[in-house]
Amino acid sequence: MSHGVAPGALVARSHLPWPLPARSVVVDTRRRAVCVRRSVAGGLCLNPRMLLTSRGRLASWRNVRWLLGALRLTGAETAIVVGDRARREDFVAGMLYVAGQRRVEVVADPVTAWLARHPGALGAGTTRGVFREAIYTAWPRTRLVVLRQELAARPPTGGEGYLPVDGRARGRYRLGHIPGARSLPMADVGRDRTAMRSLIFARRPVVAYGAGPYGSMAYFARLRMLAVRARVFAGGWRDWTRGRGVRARPGRTPGLPAPDKSLAVASVGAAIAAIMVLVWRMTRRR
Repeated sequence: MSHGVAPGALVARSHLPWPLPARSVVVDTRRRAVCVRRSVAGGLCLNPRMLLTSRGRLASWRNVRWLLGALRLTGAETAIVVGDRARREDFVAGMLYVAGQRRVEVVADPVTAWLARHPGALGAGTTRGVFREAIYTAWPRTRLVVLRQELAARPPTGGEGYLPVDGRARGRYRLGHIPGARSLPMADVGRDRTAMRSLIFARRPVVAYGAGPYGSMAYFARLRMLAVRARVFAGGWRDWTRGRGVRARPGRTPGLPAPDKSLAVASVGAAIAAIMVLVWRMTRRR
């Protein structure tokens, strides 16, 4: 059963093709100062901070589309995302994809090392203009973004609800997670073949989330690049537990052994015995 658009519009590449294919543009995710000084000739400087508010939340899609127009994007190009940090690239790629970019490719090879091997491709990066210089006309894929109310209204029970997948570390997951969520840390995506296979062929809509907007969108993009037809709960765990009486949901990772209750009981008993001995000694001194 398929959900959303085909993941083929968001793909991973091992190396940056040069010269660039027709109707392609490089999107450099490194810091603005670094990108402006040394980037792929004609590359667009788009750091993740430009897509987040001062409080770390996602900018509105209206503002995102304005920003992309100020970078001279229309949405009809193939955006080739480069950088030196995988999570930054994944986040920017996910934002471009949801914004409606026709095709997004993420390059695994660090761009700094690539530029050292291809000095002829070196040039100055291009920053956003003060005003829009292009109209971003691509139709946004906002149906891939699941709202908190939607996620709460369709719990993963009875085979009809969403299937949340938690991309945080397993320790964070054990402290609390969205009810019914599976644990698949970002570091294990692509490595845990059994988990990946179950997500690719899942009968329910997969919803990816991380700690917050940045991690959630990066996690979503990584799953989409590996053929998982995922949607994204962009607010992540931080938004799920924020206000309105929603509490953290403690739980253990599926497949891991349950904690040994006998050890906990023994520890409590030892603590009580120690307190009793201390009280007895104090009374004798008196």
